[in-house]
Amino acid sequence: MKKQALKHFAVVSTVLGLLTTASVAGAQVRGVKGLAGKRARSSASQAPVQPSITAGTLSYAFTLLSYPGQLLTSGQFSTDAVGINKGATTSKVEIVGGYGYENGFPVNGFITRASGTKTVTETYQTVNDPHGIQQQANNVNDLGQIVGSYEDASGSWHGYELSGGKFTEINVPFTGASDTFVQSVNDSGEIIGGYTAANGDGPSFTLIGGTYTSFEYPGSTYTEASDVNDNGDIVGEYNDASGGIHGFLLSGGTYTTIDFPGAFETQAGGINDAGDIVGVYCTTSACEPEFDGAQGFLFSGGVYTTFAIPNEFATVAVGINNNGVIVGWYQDAAGVVEGFMATP
Repeated sequence: MKKQALKHFAVVSTVLGLLTTASVAGAQVRGVKGLAGKRARSSASQAPVQPSITAGTLSYAFTLLSYPGQLLTSGQFSTDAVGINKGATTSKVEIVGGYGYENGFPVNGFITRASGTKTVTETYQTVNDPHGIQQQANNVNDLGQIVGSYEDASGSWHGYELSGGKFTEINVPFTGASDTFVQSVNDSGEIIGGYTAANGDGPSFTLIGGTYTSFEYPGSTYTEASDVNDNGDIVGEYNDASGGIHGFLLSGGTYTTIDFPGAFETQAGGINDAGDIVGVYCTTSACEPEFDGAQGFLFSGGVYTTFAIPNEFATVAVGINNNGVIVGWYQDAAGVVEGFMATP
């Protein structure tokens, strides 16, 4: 499977060693609760987190997201948050992602419902398609419909939609296509994702009213759609003819390249209804292939701003709602992966 660093998470495959008691926070990041304090965590509640990072004119309060009690046999806590509902029709905050990694991909998907401001309470629930060996929930809309991807026992990948307690398998119908990945769903039920074409290329698709449509960034060799907002605007990444990786916005039939200024590569991961975009960028080729030293970004009002947790190995911003709440994950020097919610 091609490296897909935002929602098809790959960085954990390089993790070595056991979880130590070294905190990722404390003196390093003000107000971010250390991983050591969660070793025996069993409660769904989280202590309030103080503002600890400033992006542009906004400061954020961070809440760490870790599926309660999950611990791999390797000793690694690993939870990544990759999707958040936009909040166009509801005030509730729902976040989805994956936890419990094997071979660089989550074994389980999850949804957490976050409530409160000064004290944030998280209520977690596993979301697993019964046919999946490895899987991840990738997005949730305001109606509570969840989409994601799973690998079956034969090693093939499929997308799914969970609605009304029922899983529906999603596979693109194009001739010779394989390995469907579903990335996002908006409040109108438009679904977007990617697949492997018969010639080995990686186009993206939309699924609207039962009709599948394939699309690619013009002149690209690979296009991965990551998120769609309620206006039908789509963001993602593409590879140019020389192998360079860029973010993109597809709006009203027009493609726009999203490149963080001076970056070696850029991926766009999420977009809200106001058109604010979040993602990840790398400054040098040292970021390949596992996004060592990657930093998140916010693109709003035509301005790019770095969004990174200080002193951590990598920060990846993946989703943003209409209130500017950002979700994603970071990795510390010990290889521990932790999801986060950043509230302005």
